[in-house]
Amino acid sequence: MPTTPVTHAGHDNRPTAYVTSLAETFSLEDVVRISGLDADTLRWYEDQGLIEGATEDPYGGRAYSPLHLRWLEFLNHLRSTGMSPADMNHYVELYRAGDSTIAARRELLEAHRELLRGQAREHDSTLRYLDWKIGFYLEREAALVRASAPSAPSTAEA
Repeated sequence: MPTTPVTHAGHDNRPTAYVTSLAETFSLEDVVRISGLDADTLRWYEDQGLIEGATEDPYGGRAYSPLHLRWLEFLNHLRSTGMSPADMNHYVELYRAGDSTIAARRELLEAHRELLRGQAREHDSTLRYLDWKIGFYLEREAALVRASAPSAPSTAEA
């Protein structure tokens, strides 16, 4: 059965889900295509212990489950925000320890979110400054164009 990305109405920030049969597996090539990761990054995630349980298919290739796809999506979000591999590993360790670590996982994600919010404020300030500087240069360019344009003859000269 092919996978079909399911999008949610509105912007509720839920992760993308994949409609699959529970028995469905994905090859390395499938996971690369679906996740957008390259094979080296996928192997790095495995080597780091961030994803585990990929099995071998009947032909000797790697076989991944829908759960692997969901983990990869989550890990990609963490990685794209600059979470360190050590913090990602810590989160995975907490997850594997079970429900008794839910509060610790939430706290780790909250701390990371606050770090991102601080970075976003810094970026907003820098963007405002860049907007001002670009506007300054646009005004200067326009002034230079006006200054170098030949003046039209006055009506008194005509």
